[in-house]
Amino acid sequence: MIKTILCTSFLTMYYCMVATATAPGITVVYDAKKKAVNIKWQQKVPGIKSFIIQRSADNTEWTDIARQESVNFNPGKTYQFWDTKSAPGQNYYRLKCVMEKGQAEYSPGVIIITGVANHWVMYPVPVRDVLTLQYKGTEKITGVINIFIQNVNGRIITRLRSASLNTVIKIPVDNLGKGIYDIRIVVEDEVIWNQRFVK
Repeated sequence: MIKTILCTSFLTMYYCMVATATAPGITVVYDAKKKAVNIKWQQKVPGIKSFIIQRSADNTEWTDIARQESVNFNPGKTYQFWDTKSAPGQNYYRLKCVMEKGQAEYSPGVIIITGVANHWVMYPVPVRDVLTLQYKGTEKITGVINIFIQNVNGRIITRLRSASLNTVIKIPVDNLGKGIYDIRIVVEDEVIWNQRFVK
């Protein structure tokens, strides 16, 4: 299964993948200020000798871009790697876990899309009671606009739909507690915008 992230602004975006039985789920972060992709993961089970971070442009041909050894198994330890050589557009990432007996297991892949023009504006941030989304693009949106708000753990808290003709969408958020949230716009099953905001 491949999950997609669309990074369209100067803020950091993230997405957590579901793990397999052995291979950890990975968190992929794009930092537009650093122009780099950060990959993080935690080892869940013992018996892994090393982690190989792989990148692909097409989800078919994979290239090893870094290797980290697993030392002294600690399920709470976080590993990370900064990829400063990702190409604009689509980049796929996954982990290759090399076991102590030599076999390998792969994490599910993640697509991260960078360098895409930002056609949506969100304000105010931090927000109090109402969050406003405004579409400033010139292309016509086809299909219903689906908006999802989730907490940092990935749990969806708010879902709403809006007609594609609406260029200004106001979202009541007075039910949200103080904290950090992610908002995602999906049109025709495709993530077209993803952003983080503070309440």
